[in-house]
Amino acid sequence: MPIASLKSKLTSLAQGGTSSDNSIGRRLEVMSSGFKTTPTIIARDLSVEGNITSTGMIEVEGSIKGSIQGNSVILREECFVEGAITAESLSIRGRFEGSIKAKNLSISSKARVQGDIEYDSLSVEDGACIDGKFKRLSTQAANN
Repeated sequence: MPIASLKSKLTSLAQGGTSSDNSIGRRLEVMSSGFKTTPTIIARDLSVEGNITSTGMIEVEGSIKGSIQGNSVILREECFVEGAITAESLSIRGRFEGSIKAKNLSISSKARVQGDIEYDSLSVEDGACIDGKFKRLSTQAANN
């Protein structure tokens, strides 16, 4: 479920609760306030050439040729990205070619990744197809 839909549902639940649900409603409102922006979504039928920068979440279902910089980036199964990605959190389920620099990197079983990968925390599911060079970020920082 996209973050925007989740925030909307949480807010409506928080506002529509009974007096006995007020404490739950307040908690849900506080939780949903953490979603500062609506995610940027590159739809399945959209192709982009250039650079994309966001302080929030970026979801890619289409194709991008260029660089992506965001706090949280999700590459959906249908996507293809060629270029560079820099993110705090990166989840790859589609096809990617290029360079990655991510603090937290998750590669799903359906992902196809080719390139140079720099990470701090790495999770790879069985079945993922990866052809590239891995380098741990925290190791670099300790050596410098």
